[in-house]
This record gives sequence, C-alpha cells and structure tokens, in this order.
Amino acid sequence: RVEQAKGRLLPGDVSVEVTRNYGETAAEKASELILHLAIATLSVTALIWLVLGWREALVVLVAVPVTLALTLFVYYALGYTLNRITLFALIFSIGILVDDAIVVVENIERHHREKKGQSFLRTAVEAVDEVGNPTILATFTVIAAILPMAFVSGLMGPYMRPIPVGASVAMLASLAVAFIVTPYLGYRLLKGHVVHAAAAAAAAAGGKPDFNTRFGTGYGRLMRRLMDNG
Repeated sequence: RVEQAKGRLLPGDVSVEVTRNYGETAAEKASELILHLAIATLSVTALIWLVLGWREALVVLVAVPVTLALTLFVYYALGYTLNRITLFALIFSIGILVDDAIVVVENIERHHREKKGQSFLRTAVEAVDEVGNPTILATFTVIAAILPMAFVSGLMGPYMRPIPVGASVAMLASLAVAFIVTPYLGYRLLKGHVVHAAAAAAAAAGGKPDFNTRFGTGYGRLMRRLMDNG
C-alpha cells in the first residue's frame, strides 16, 4: 500500500521506512498461542492415556478439536478475529470443555467393564444416561459463572468480551460433542475391548474386579494414612 501511495499520496521527496510492523508481532503471538493450544490438548490426551487407556484418549483427542472447531465457527459468525484474546479464551476453555468428554467416556468404559454380557450399544446408552443430568447441570453452572463478564461496560467490556463468549460457546459445544460424538466414538473404539485386564479376568472368574493398579495402590496408601491420622 505504501508503494502504491508513492507519487500519488506521498510526495516524491518523502522517504518512508517501516520502524515497527505490528502485523508480524501479532502473528508471532498468535502462533505461540496456537502452539500452547496444541500442547494443552496433547497434555490432556496423554493424561487420559495414562489413566484410562489409549482408546479413551483417542476419543478425547477427537472431541477436543471438534469442540474448538465449533467454537471458532461461532467466533467467525460473530465477527471476532483470531487474536490473543480469542486464542486465550480457547486455551482457557480446554480445561473445562474436556470434562464432559472425559466423564462420558470414563462412564462408558466402566459400564462396559461391569456389564460383560450386555449389548454394548445398550451399555453405552445407559452410561451416557447415567451422567447426562449432572453433566448438563455442571455445564450450565460454568456458563452462568462466566457469561456475566460479557456484559461489563466501559473500555474493558468489548476488549474482554471474547473470553466469556468463547468459553460459553465452547462449553455448549463440548456438551453437544459429549452427547453425540463421544458416545459414537466410544461405541466404535471400545466395543469388545476392556482396558483393565486384571478387572476383566477377575470378573470372568466370578470374583469382584481387582483395582490394585500402581496408581490405586499408591492412592490407597496415601488416603489410609490421612484417614488414620485424622
């Protein structure tokens, strides 16, 4: 644009030099936040992998980008640009939007482990139905706590508005994904598979499931010490 303006808007004896390009610095900040967004998603997925298994982690890994994509679409529809504030809202939302998918997939896995002779489709439906109302209530509770921030007046209101709007939209999207995408992926990936082999073997032998994993053993020791000294 500067080159086009020379000779027309800028006199020929005037030289122009770019001292600071805010576009480059903004692009660097946005790229850095996108990297942190990816790291946060992979960290959550790795945690689910360690606790539940790789199949459950894969379900969450798909659910998070789908939720973020829906949120970005709403951002686009509302006229928000991709900047540091909107990206921060997405990173902030990951910690809460992943809860719905984790709760649903964990309950599907538990029902599948405990109801070995039942149709997996019925098991998945019962698992989602069991945690449906608490998940809806928890989602709208978070929205009720965050959304009022969008109505703040003054100079900070429009500046910070993408955070409550984006977080609320992300929560609603995560609820829809948890009830639609997560059960479908759980049905496809978990059908016929049990993560806890020890629990499956004990159940097949007619005994109670054995949850003496390394995590469970360590947690039990810690809690027993706290309860004995309490």
